[in-house]
Amino acid sequence: MKITVIPDVHGTHHWEKAFEPEELAKTDAIVFLGDYVDSWDNRQPDQMENLQAIFEAKKKYPDKVTVLMGNHDLSYISDPYVSDHQWDYATEIWSIINYNIELFDMVTEFDGWLFSHAGITKTWLSIYGIDKATDVLAEINGIFHAGRYKIFDFGPYCTNSYGDSIYSPPTWVRPRSLLSDMWTADGKYKGQVVGHTEIRPNPCFLTKNGNRAIIVDSPEHDCIFHFDTEAEYTWKEM
Repeated sequence: MKITVIPDVHGTHHWEKAFEPEELAKTDAIVFLGDYVDSWDNRQPDQMENLQAIFEAKKKYPDKVTVLMGNHDLSYISDPYVSDHQWDYATEIWSIINYNIELFDMVTEFDGWLFSHAGITKTWLSIYGIDKATDVLAEINGIFHAGRYKIFDFGPYCTNSYGDSIYSPPTWVRPRSLLSDMWTADGKYKGQVVGHTEIRPNPCFLTKNGNRAIIVDSPEHDCIFHFDTEAEYTWKEM
């Protein structure tokens, strides 16, 4: 399966290339990994217009496009004390996200690979009893769509200000903690594809204790990763 993965947009327009006709024809699915706003370079109102354009792309290709929630986006609809919160435009950004909230998911899966903004740990699932659910992914998305945003916020269980903790939610955990405590449903899933952490080279294929994570975010926020689930990749031990 061929999946176009678009990590942390942060107000950039690089994602638009994935929707050119020749690019659309080459992919089975397009997954946005979250963090659509809070750019220091591209200020408002273009960021809001850019976010609205992503929503329109999702509406145009509802079966092909998945839009996931990131920690920067979440900060506008939950606790506004994290990320580079743009106070002057907070009400407008809240309105755009809230109006289109049904277009978001927190997690998704394609061909045995899990996708989220930052990753899913076993410890975070167990804290809230989500690991006991018959369908864990549906449970996570159901909690999100029920408006229970607090469990996706930074804290109260996060033990590291950077989010590098096995207690961190799918919007905040960092690669080191994710790889040490990755949830794979006892091997049902092959690994996880995430953004959130700027890393070089990009994408970066990391493994630890048999767990596999593909980290896609780049410092320039200009990455589009064409992921072929049948391809062979070189993995780096972390």
